[in-house]
Amino acid sequence: MSHIVLQDPNVISSRYFETGKFGLSEKSDPLNMLIEREHAPIEEQDVTSALAGESSGGFVFANIEQYLHRIPPRERDLVRLYFKDRLKQEQIAKLFGITQAAVSYRLHRGIKRIQFLRTIPELTRVEFDLDIGSKFSAQDTEILWRMYETTCQSEIAKQMGLTQGRVRHRFFRSLHKIKELIREEVREKLAKVSYLLKQGSRNVDLAEAHVLLSAANEEFQSVNDQLVAAVRASRYGKYWTVFFAISDKRFNILHEVSLPQFKDRGDAQILPIE
Repeated sequence: MSHIVLQDPNVISSRYFETGKFGLSEKSDPLNMLIEREHAPIEEQDVTSALAGESSGGFVFANIEQYLHRIPPRERDLVRLYFKDRLKQEQIAKLFGITQAAVSYRLHRGIKRIQFLRTIPELTRVEFDLDIGSKFSAQDTEILWRMYETTCQSEIAKQMGLTQGRVRHRFFRSLHKIKELIREEVREKLAKVSYLLKQGSRNVDLAEAHVLLSAANEEFQSVNDQLVAAVRASRYGKYWTVFFAISDKRFNILHEVSLPQFKDRGDAQILPIE
């Protein structure tokens, strides 16, 4: 016999929201806090710790290698030489004809970028367009994707022929909309689960209800379990994680600015990102 608790979505809603329904403002709506908690970016981990792996004394370059394609090529080379080939900074400096300080500076920036990338899920353009494309305008979809690639408002504005203010406004508006998409998806899932569970009381298969909530446990012991499972299973959750992480003091983390007047002068042409 199943121990699933039958609940009406309105009952679930009333336990979490002051007005007994979805759609409250962010200041008074605990669902927003739940979304932010369940889809928060992973805490940044020092690259040295990541390379050490789980076993003591181990050194696992693969733990960061998968992120190298997202950082500038020159930094990618330095990271490989330093962490994989185990060259000293002085040796790398001689190899490239630059100073040891320049190597150290470039390594530091590359490491910071990798540490950030490790906190967010990796996206693919095909899946992104399938999940997000129909929910946003073509312009907003493009702004979101380019923000994922560059994290730089000014660069996107230049690429798209827009003002930086418009890019910023549309980005934050889209971030808010992604959270609303999660909220709506949760509401729909809970409503459908409630319907299936009620039908289940008349000997209808309950398997679809379990699949909808993507729960490892076969039984939901409380209203909270149902709500948390629905939030975790949202198809839009990873997008909120990515774009919230960028908005949370990580603008420009992946962007590198070059000055034409310093072309071919080693690392002098690179502007700090912090």
